[in-house]
Order: sequence, then C-alpha cells, then structure tokens
Amino acid sequence: MLLWLIATPDKGRLKGLAQYFSTAVTTMAPAAQTDQPEIEPGTGGRLRRAQGDQSQAFGILSAEAGTAGASRGGTANIPSASRRALADELRVALELAPNASQGPRAVQVERERDGVRITLMDTAQQSIFAGPTAELNGYGRGLLAHVARKLQHVDAQVAIEGHTSAEGGAQSAANWRLSGDRAEAARDALVANGLSPDRFAQIVARAGTQPIYPDQPSRAENRRIAIIVLSEPSVLPRDGSLRF
Repeated sequence: MLLWLIATPDKGRLKGLAQYFSTAVTTMAPAAQTDQPEIEPGTGGRLRRAQGDQSQAFGILSAEAGTAGASRGGTANIPSASRRALADELRVALELAPNASQGPRAVQVERERDGVRITLMDTAQQSIFAGPTAELNGYGRGLLAHVARKLQHVDAQVAIEGHTSAEGGAQSAANWRLSGDRAEAARDALVANGLSPDRFAQIVARAGTQPIYPDQPSRAENRRIAIIVLSEPSVLPRDGSLRF
C-alpha cells in the first residue's frame, strides 16, 4: 500500500503522507526520565517526573549523612554541652550546700549516656537519713532542696534510685523495703521544694545489689540516693542562666 502511494504521481497525496509520518514520530518521542518517584495526589500510584521539571536536587551529601542523626550511633538530638553545663552547675551548688563538709565522697555528679547522675551518699562521719530509717535528716533535706531548685529550670524527666549497704543481706526483704522507702522519701522532698510531681519517670529500689564498694559491702558510702536527670527529653535548661 505504501509503495503504491509513493508511486502515485499525486502531489497532494504525497504531502499528506509526509505530514502523517512526521506527526507520528514527534508524538512517540519519550521525555527524559529520572529515578525520582512522585506520588500523584488521589491515585495512590507513582509517576516519574520528567528531568526538566525538577528545579533543585534532593537528598543530602554522603559526607553529611555520615555524621547526622542516628548514623553517629547515639541520640543526636541530645545536647552534650547542656549536660556538661548542668553537671557543673549541680556540682558547684551541692558542694556549697550547708553542712556539705565531707567533700566529693558525700556528693557525686557525673555525666552519663543516659543523662546526669546525682549521688547523695552516707559517709562514716555524715549520713543523709536518721539512722537505719527512711527519714531524712537536716543534711539530707538541705541537699535535696538544692537539687530541686536546680532541676526546676531543666526540661527533663527524673528517676530516683534507693540503695542500701549489704548489712542484713544485700537482697533481704528489709533492705528492699528500706531502699524503696528512701527513694520515695527523696521524691517527696524534691516535690516539697518545688519540683512538679509529674517530672518523675521512675522510683526504683535497689537494696544492696549495686554497691559502690563491692569488696566492702557494709561500707557507709553504699547507702545512698541517686537522682538521674534523663537525657530524653533534652536536659537543655529553660533558663540559660541556671541561677538559684
């Protein structure tokens, strides 16, 4: 059929034939494609956008991806500088607390991966509770009042651990009960000094299972309260001055 049309000396037919094939070639030419998928609204399917329709590149450079977010192997949204500043402020405040005469052994403030740990412990010269009870003495109440005032300016949840020595048995019923009661007493003291009750994530009894001095399980420093300022949410202070 095509050969017959070409052989026919009719200029009008030849012109129409040329226009037909020229149009077919133009409409069949595909647009350049990219691998960037696009969701068409309302269809749930995926289309491919023509390369000429994109005005900018997408994604992040591989060098940036290697140091951003969870690829660094940690909680990238937690400001370590804020943890360091908080730990330093707490350490200074507690060392200046009334009757804090026992120095670093009585109070420890440490930065950890989970946040900031504040440890208030007994010593051979000074305890924070009245004898083998869950009643805070004046020294213990004063330390916890300083902690409460500081934590009011920190947007973070708080956990409390109660620890005893191994006297009477590291895991005796009496020590489990005493460590839990002391943790509750510490919580009550923090609330009484202005810390909101909804700030507490955990109240934990440890009995004598985690001594600071494992080779001296009856040593006074094993009797302690630990207050952990948790890293999630951030410990970034609401008030950057961190003043009392």
